[in-house]
Amino acid sequence: MLGTLFQNRLGTSNHLPANGRLMRNNESFFTEQGTVIGIIIASISYQAILCMLNTQTHMVSRAIVGLSEGLIVLACLPLLARRMLPGVLILLLLSAALLTISSIISGELMLKAFRDLLIPLCFFWAGYNVGRADLAERALKVAIAVIISFGLFEFFFVDKFTNLFDIFGYYVSTGSLVPITDYVRDSKLQMNGIRPEGIGRTLFPGLLGSHRVSSVFLEPISMGNFATMCAAWGLSKDTKQIRQMLWFLGAAFVMMVLSDSRFALMSVSLMILARLTLKGTTVNLVVLAPFVATIMLLIMGMDATGRGADSFGGRLSFSGFTLLHFDLPLLFGLSGMQNFGDQGYAYVLSSFGLPVALLFWFSLWLVKMPDDQSLRFRAFISIYLSLILCISGNSAFAFKTSAVVWFLIGSCLKNPAPNGQRNISSGEQKNA
Repeated sequence: MLGTLFQNRLGTSNHLPANGRLMRNNESFFTEQGTVIGIIIASISYQAILCMLNTQTHMVSRAIVGLSEGLIVLACLPLLARRMLPGVLILLLLSAALLTISSIISGELMLKAFRDLLIPLCFFWAGYNVGRADLAERALKVAIAVIISFGLFEFFFVDKFTNLFDIFGYYVSTGSLVPITDYVRDSKLQMNGIRPEGIGRTLFPGLLGSHRVSSVFLEPISMGNFATMCAAWGLSKDTKQIRQMLWFLGAAFVMMVLSDSRFALMSVSLMILARLTLKGTTVNLVVLAPFVATIMLLIMGMDATGRGADSFGGRLSFSGFTLLHFDLPLLFGLSGMQNFGDQGYAYVLSSFGLPVALLFWFSLWLVKMPDDQSLRFRAFISIYLSLILCISGNSAFAFKTSAVVWFLIGSCLKNPAPNGQRNISSGEQKNA
């Protein structure tokens, strides 16, 4: 039944009339392409804009950050209004009901959990109604150009960059960090913007030094995550599109190197392996990825050796150790919001509960993808999500990357909603 709601009914007659079109033929600024590019660029760069405001004019609070995210979501409404998606609405209402019950039981309002679920649902809905992978790809290319341009500016002119964007001060203002006297005196970058001595840069350390570029994301972790998503988009392409595949892989490599993202290096390597070994529908085996990852974490958590070490293996072991000590209230999201740091699976289970987590995961995999390229992209993004939850608490839900991921997934379904003006002018036939 869930599969029916998410595929058979998504693009049927359950839609609103397309009487709120985005543009006229002579209003080029308000074309669908311009709207999509604007939403994507706003999603990746709103934090940089707020950081500049905080540095140059007015202190930015966490409430202003939330308001900015809300405005971007509102900008999606013309796309959402083209067609109602019963499956998405049911997921939204069911999740809201379960989170409300959890809030009542725990005595704590689960606003962040609801926000973290609203982002993928909203942008999947918007991408599905656009339904054009070519348009989404053009928006992605524009975003890549903006990210790399800002990244190179930061790398070559770091003092001028931080005079415009006091990243550390911005995160202190929004309550994400507390001031550290020695750090503030040394740098205005995010705390992880410099590899500390003794650890050092992984990619080209002798050439690039210890600086990890963050670009419009303000933190190198998000830039590495975006690089992983771009690589997933490139690797999903057919072999006859090898030039496009290499273009996206090259762009991902540049962002990966600039941000010195070890996570991106590992994730993209695994995606390449999957691209070479999984053919046709066997790529759907990736549906098991989070379960395999969780089992591996639990096994590592049983071994006390190195559990407290400040290393990649130590973080994984500690994450598994935490999961081993989950009780039923934590497992079903009934203990309120917990701080699990870089332990993504612990955050998901404690915030949403196991039933909601499973509902969202299998809803993604019950959607029928139209072609092999879409199948591969879903699989590669699933690899990305499964891995990032092993080492990061909230990165999978960061607006600046999550919005783009889910918009691309929705666009991959290639079932655009009616848009009267565009259909009349182009003569396209829509499956609505």
